[in-house]
Amino acid sequence: MKSLVLYCFALVCLLSGSVLATTHTVVNSGFSFSPSSLTINVGDTVVFNLGSAHNVVEVSQATWNANGNTPLSGGFTLPFGGGTLIFSTAGTEYYVCSPHASSGMKGTINVVQTTVSTSTLAASSYCVGDMMTVPYTASGNFQAGNTFTAQLSDGSGSFSSPTTLGSVASTTSGQISGSIPGSVVTGTGYRVRVVSSMPVLVANDNGSDLSISEVPNASITPAGPTTFCEGSSVTLDASPTGAGLTYIWRRDGIVIVAASGASYIAALAGQYTVEVSNGTCSSTSSPRPVFVNPADPTTLTWTAAVDTDWGTVGNWDNPCAVPTAGDTVIINGGVQPPAGTPALSIDRLVLNNSAGLTLNNDLEITGVLVMSSGSITLGINNLTISSAAMISGATSSNFIITDGSGELRQEGLGSGGRSAAVLFPVGINGFSYTPVSVTNAGTQDVFAVRVAEDVLTDGSSGSALLTDIVDRTWFISEGIAGGSNADLTFMWNGADELPAFDRTACFAAHHDGSDWSPVQSIGAASGGPVYQRTATGVSSFSPFAIGDASSPLPVELSRFSADVDGRMVHLRWETTQETDCAGFAVQRADERQADWEDIIFLPSRSPRLGTQYFYTDETPGSGTWSYRLRQVDLDGSESYSPVLRVQVITAASLALENLYPNPVFLSNGASVSLQLRSAQNAPVRLTLHNVLGEEVMQLFEGNLAAGESRQLQATLSSLVPGVYIYRLSQGDVLRQYRMLVQH
Repeated sequence: MKSLVLYCFALVCLLSGSVLATTHTVVNSGFSFSPSSLTINVGDTVVFNLGSAHNVVEVSQATWNANGNTPLSGGFTLPFGGGTLIFSTAGTEYYVCSPHASSGMKGTINVVQTTVSTSTLAASSYCVGDMMTVPYTASGNFQAGNTFTAQLSDGSGSFSSPTTLGSVASTTSGQISGSIPGSVVTGTGYRVRVVSSMPVLVANDNGSDLSISEVPNASITPAGPTTFCEGSSVTLDASPTGAGLTYIWRRDGIVIVAASGASYIAALAGQYTVEVSNGTCSSTSSPRPVFVNPADPTTLTWTAAVDTDWGTVGNWDNPCAVPTAGDTVIINGGVQPPAGTPALSIDRLVLNNSAGLTLNNDLEITGVLVMSSGSITLGINNLTISSAAMISGATSSNFIITDGSGELRQEGLGSGGRSAAVLFPVGINGFSYTPVSVTNAGTQDVFAVRVAEDVLTDGSSGSALLTDIVDRTWFISEGIAGGSNADLTFMWNGADELPAFDRTACFAAHHDGSDWSPVQSIGAASGGPVYQRTATGVSSFSPFAIGDASSPLPVELSRFSADVDGRMVHLRWETTQETDCAGFAVQRADERQADWEDIIFLPSRSPRLGTQYFYTDETPGSGTWSYRLRQVDLDGSESYSPVLRVQVITAASLALENLYPNPVFLSNGASVSLQLRSAQNAPVRLTLHNVLGEEVMQLFEGNLAAGESRQLQATLSSLVPGVYIYRLSQGDVLRQYRMLVQH
C-alpha cells in the first residue's frame, strides 16, 4: 500500500512541475549490495534485483552501523529475491540483508528533493527582437551534462508549443538570455519557464503576464531626387505611418530639433535616418544619403553630358553650374572638348584632352595653365596669363596655336615681377611649335606674342621671302612702349628653314615699320633638332624673323618692291644711306632657279643720303621671275638685297585653280579637288613634292587644249602631316602652289 501511495504522489508532482521519476537498479554481488550507496530524487523508483538468498530490511542508522538486522517500526522490507520501492520523501534510508547483515551486506539510499523554479523577470514589456533574460533557481541533484532551457509560451500563456529563447549547460542556479524571435505574434498574455534535461524537470512559469509588441520597420522614401542643386530640397517620407507613432529625424547621427513629423524637408547634404516608435518599441531606418551640389562651385570638370557647348548646364560634373570668374576648369580626355568659350577670367585651367581647346572669346588665367595634353587654338582671341600666373606642361605637342590675330599675353615681365625667362609656347598649327622666350630686365610690362607663317617684305604685309630665312615671323609687342630691356630667344625646327638657309651664320632681325633691321650679329644657331638664337638688349618691339648671311632681309634698304603689269615688272627701292656705294645691279632669274643675270646697272645717286630708284623690266614671258639688287661698293665688295618673286601671266597662261581644301585634314579622308586651266595646246604635268623637293605623287600628265579646264579629284591619305608643294608645268612654264596636310 505504501508503494502505491508514493507512486500517486510522484505523478501529482510531475503534473505540477516537479522532477520526472527515474528508476534505479540495485543488485547483489555475493554478500554485498551494488551500488551500496545511492542518491535519488524524491519520487524515483529503486528496483532490487537480488539472489534468492537475499532480502532487504530497513534498519536504524545505529543498527546499520552495528551491522545488525533488527527492523525499525514502519520501515520497508522486501522478500528474498528483491522487489521495487518508490521513495516519496527526502531523507537517508539505511537497509541490510537480514541473513547477512553481520557480514556487512548493507546499503544506503539518499533521497533528495530536486527542483527548478523560474524567477520574476526584470521587465514586463518587450519588443519582438529584444533580448530577454530569464533568471532561475535550481536545487537538488542535477546530473553532469544537464542543460537548462528558457521557454516562451504563446500569447494566452500556453506552453503546448513553446518557443525556445535560449539554453545553458549547468547544474546550478543562473540565468538564460535569448532574443524574442521575429515569428512571435504580439500579445499581452505571454509567460516564460525553465526546464532541465537531466533530470527532466519542468519549472513553474514566471508568475505574471508579459506583453510583447511589434517593432515598427522604419524606412525612408524620398518624394523626389536626392541629388539636387543648392537652394532646392527633397521631402523624405517615413514609414510606417499611423495613430500612436512618433518620429525622431537625424542628419549625420545628430537629432534634428523640432523634426517630429512623418515627413521632413531636407535641404542640406548628409545621411538622414528616422526613428519610428509606437510607444513601446522603436526602430531606426537605414541611412538615406542626400547630395546637394553647390550653386557656385569653385572647381568644374567637363563631361559633355548634354552637348558640346561650354555654357550648357549639365555639361560639367556639377549639374548646377558652368564655370564663372575665379574657378578651376578641368578638361579631361575621352570626350569632345567644349565649344563656345565665353570671355572669362579663371584661376586655373587644366587641359588634358588631345583634341585641344579652341577659344571663341578672350580668356584670362590668374593661377596656372596646366597643359597635360592638347593645344589651345586662339584664332582672333587673346589668352592672357596674369602676373601671378604661369604656364605648366607646354611641349612641342601641347602649346598655344596662334592661327589668327589672337595673341598669348603674359603680364608682369620685368623688374619687381617676373624677371626670369618666361616661355611663350606658340606655334602656327598643331604640327609646328616655334616658341620664343622673353627675359625682361627693364620696366615691368605686359608682353604679347603670336607667330605666323612666312616672312613678308614689309613685316606685316608685302611679298613672302622664299630663301635664306626661317619661314616664321614672331610678332612681339609690349603693353607700354619704352622702358623694356629684353633678351629674346627664338626657337624653330629644321623643317621651318627655307632653301639655302645657313643656320651656322644667321641672325635675328625686326621690322620697325620701315625696313628689317638686325638685332644681333651674324652667328651660329645652337641646339638641334630644335634650333635657337638669342638676341639681347632688345628695347624696340615689332615683327621678328631669322635670316642668314645671304638673307633677303633688307639691312640698308628701307624698301624694295615689285609691281606687275602684263609682262612689265616695275621695281622700286629706297635707301637710307649710300656711303661708299658705287651703285646697284638689277638681277633677274627664272623660276627654274637659273643663274642670276644682270639686266641693268644704276650708279649711286646720293653718296651720303638715301634716295629712291625705279626700273621697269620687260619679262621674256609668263612664269615666276625672281629679282634682287647686287649692291657694289667703291672697294668692289658686294652685298645682296632680299629676293622678290613675281608671277607674270600672259595670254599663254597656265593655272591650278579651285584647290580645295587647303589645309587638307587626314581625319576627313584627305580628299582634294582641283582644276587645271591652260591657254595653249601643250602637254601638262601636275606633281606633288615635299619640302625637300622630292616628288611624292604624280597627279596628272596629259594634253590640255587651249582654253580647256580639267577638274581633278585626288586622295592624299598616304601622306604624313607637313607642308607640300604642287608643281604644275607646261613646257618652260612652271607654277608652284603650297598646301598643308594635317591630322
